[in-house]
Amino acid sequence: MRNTWRATCLGLIVLGPLLTACGGADDSRKSSSTESSAGSSAPPTPGVYGQPDPNVEVPTEVATDSPAPTAPAGDDVAPQLTYFGWNADIRGVEAGGFVPSLVEAGGTCTLTLSKGATEVEASSQAVDNVTSTSCAEMVVPGDRLSSGVWKAVLSYESETSQGVSGAVEVEVP
Repeated sequence: MRNTWRATCLGLIVLGPLLTACGGADDSRKSSSTESSAGSSAPPTPGVYGQPDPNVEVPTEVATDSPAPTAPAGDDVAPQLTYFGWNADIRGVEAGGFVPSLVEAGGTCTLTLSKGATEVEASSQAVDNVTSTSCAEMVVPGDRLSSGVWKAVLSYESETSQGVSGAVEVEVP
């Protein structure tokens, strides 16, 4: 019903002189029409084309993206290895990963390879990402490793957070 009313008024706007019949050109008619319709069931007076509709409230809130999730300061985090293994081209074990739900720079990512009582480490500087913290490639040269199966874990440490991933197996030829 309201769309029909607007279409009629827009049609009258094109006709020029009949504009006042809709109450769009005569400000005195518009204000008296608005006042008289407050208690009646008559449709509200439409606005002028190209102008905000006086019968519609202006929104006071706008939609925004929510901030990236972050782990509360001091809580343990759960780093995750995303790739790991022996790389024959570089003759070493390489690995990388991330810390989900934590966005910060300046922490340290450490890859620890262990076999029996032997532990070998490589570290990289953490980089903040959109929804996580990235652990760039870490490489342990093959000349520091003996052949066989090694356990690999990724740890993360910063001023506010720390954590260790689950262990995965890496085979060194």
